[in-house]
Amino acid sequence: MDQKKQQRAPWQQKVIQVLPVIGLAAFILVLIYIRKSGMFSSIADLQHFIKHFGSFAVVAFIVVQAIQPIVPFLPGGFATIVGMLMFGNIPGVLYSYVGLVIGEIGLFLLIRRFGPKFARLVLSEKNFQKFETTLQDHTQDIKRLLIVCFVIPFLPDDFTCLVAGMTDLSFSEYLKIILVFKLWSVASYGFVCLFILNKTVTGF
Repeated sequence: MDQKKQQRAPWQQKVIQVLPVIGLAAFILVLIYIRKSGMFSSIADLQHFIKHFGSFAVVAFIVVQAIQPIVPFLPGGFATIVGMLMFGNIPGVLYSYVGLVIGEIGLFLLIRRFGPKFARLVLSEKNFQKFETTLQDHTQDIKRLLIVCFVIPFLPDDFTCLVAGMTDLSFSEYLKIILVFKLWSVASYGFVCLFILNKTVTGF
């Protein structure tokens, strides 16, 4: 049984690692299609369309965000930006926050349960080496490292959550940090990216 698992792991690892590339390509293709088809002439039209789906759209989006920290199928916080465009800035940030908090709790529990086996599954060999180095260097100050990664946009907070799961940081302390600082992390990333898009993409 162990041999079968070991044979499957590299294949699973490759699939997980290629998902962000596929997700980004699909996201770009959808944007191009929407732009060329004239389906939505403005962001307001998109939001009006999404409202037809009611609470289902919100729940589906939160589920997608909850999966993101564990199996990232879109690079970085792309889903947060999509959520802000779909639901409006503030609701989009709040829905992203709820989903990502759920996902990062799941990530912490998975790494706490399965340890390096899980880390090897979701990380490339290069990133796994970084994982081990970060674990060795920051076990004692993991709380500070987590807070820094949440406070400063674009730092690898999901990666740091993986590391935190391998330290003696208690779940209650981890949860407090996530609940307090994740909202700022989501909001700052989303608004900075939207600002850049508004300045660089014509007609966005």
